[in-house]
Amino acid sequence: MKFHLWLAASFTCIPAACICQGPLPVYNGNHYTISCAQGQSMEITPTLGGRITRLTLGGHNFLTDSLVNKENWGSTFWPSPQSDWNWPPPAAWDNKPCTIRLEGNSVRMESETDPRSGLSVTRIFSADSTNELYNLEYIITNHSPTLQKVAPWEVTRVHPNGFSFFPMGKGKLRGGLIPQTMIRSGICWYIYDQQKIPDSGDTQLYSDGREGWFAQVNGNIILIKKFPDIPFEAAAPKEGEVELYANKDVPHKSYVEIEHQGTYTELNPGQSFSWRMQWLLRKLPPHIKAEPGNPALVAYVRTLVR
Repeated sequence: MKFHLWLAASFTCIPAACICQGPLPVYNGNHYTISCAQGQSMEITPTLGGRITRLTLGGHNFLTDSLVNKENWGSTFWPSPQSDWNWPPPAAWDNKPCTIRLEGNSVRMESETDPRSGLSVTRIFSADSTNELYNLEYIITNHSPTLQKVAPWEVTRVHPNGFSFFPMGKGKLRGGLIPQTMIRSGICWYIYDQQKIPDSGDTQLYSDGREGWFAQVNGNIILIKKFPDIPFEAAAPKEGEVELYANKDVPHKSYVEIEHQGTYTELNPGQSFSWRMQWLLRKLPPHIKAEPGNPALVAYVRTLVR
């Protein structure tokens, strides 16, 4: 995985030549909307920590909203491992208002510095209408006087009753959701089943990934996350490159978290690193069945992420 390290103080200016042109963000009262294709859009809310609050295709929001869970909804970003801060996540990263700056076709949202860790998070979003995808960049900056070791971690909440799949890397699966998985031809499939979620204890799945992608299917819509693959040994302690979480909850209040992490990296005082990825949201072609284990789904994703 390639990280970009620099002194935080030197990151205040980006040459205009470095900014890719594309659809401009649109401000709608309390959020920004970007769109990479007709009929779909991404909504980011700076007053909620730069959270992605909607991801729509054909009017359908692929993400959960605050009616499902008033804290855990939409898509967010935290430094990993969780053992460094326990729960809940620091408000500076998760839900406090951000400072906003527009840079070409990108919207940049900078968090406050978490007083305990001394870390801040910057989120940069843009749409690419040529390739019909969203570009996401997360930057962690160490404002503390001591060396910090962290990994980047994106957490996206989606509706239940779908399924996830990704190429498995080294090691074994870990976590209480293993009974809901199957592995075929090196691909791990997680099939949501509320009845099989443990009533107590661990309701997660941890794994190393391969090829640098992770997909979620709900109905006939697929979300593909494309990101730099990392070595098995580079994951944060007790974490995984690819993770899933499913809550055991009352009807209409359930959700699944699809998560992935980057390299566990040392940051000296004043240093930052950048983690970039792409999201692709598509309606599945009619000839591809939305069913777990279907090799045509894997081939379809591999074609898109090449």
